[in-house]
Amino acid sequence: MKTVLLLLISLTFTVASQAQAFTKAQLDSANTCLSNAAMTKEEKNVVLYINLARMYPKQFAKVYVAKYDIKATGFDYGKAYETDRAALIKRLNETNPMAPLTFAQDLQDLAVCWAKESGTLGKVGHNRVKCPPSYNGECCSYGFQKGIDIVMQLLVDYNVPGYGHRELLLAPRFKEVGVKNGAHKTYKFTSVIDMK
Repeated sequence: MKTVLLLLISLTFTVASQAQAFTKAQLDSANTCLSNAAMTKEEKNVVLYINLARMYPKQFAKVYVAKYDIKATGFDYGKAYETDRAALIKRLNETNPMAPLTFAQDLQDLAVCWAKESGTLGKVGHNRVKCPPSYNGECCSYGFQKGIDIVMQLLVDYNVPGYGHRELLLAPRFKEVGVKNGAHKTYKFTSVIDMK
């Protein structure tokens, strides 16, 4: 119990220390969903971390990506993960800052629908049964509950040819977002991020 408590304190301290590497003004500008009562804290955090990567890519690479420890989440993908993480750092260092994503209710409704449907059925991917597919870009995360872990899973895009999720999250053409985190029959947790 003592070891688990120390690990939680350590993880909390690390995330807090990393957040301090951004100014209050930077964090405020990236936290576009902070006052949204329809979203949970971790859904808002998903948007916050995506926006930090979009608005301050080089800083995000240094502060979060370079220091992120996947093993601390209970997952260990091995050495191949490090190759994909290094590719992400390179990509972020070559990325120009872009506008943050802001909340859109229609995208939130789509994300809620698919998070519930896919979670209940244990489905992965984007092939809906009843939910409408009226989004321009969609990323789905599985197995993670915290915003930083969800965003890092999608940005590192371990073992995904072409890094499709990474490219969507870092695409300047997207301006709006909806996010829904929920339970998943197969992977325990899911997060659906819809953008346009």
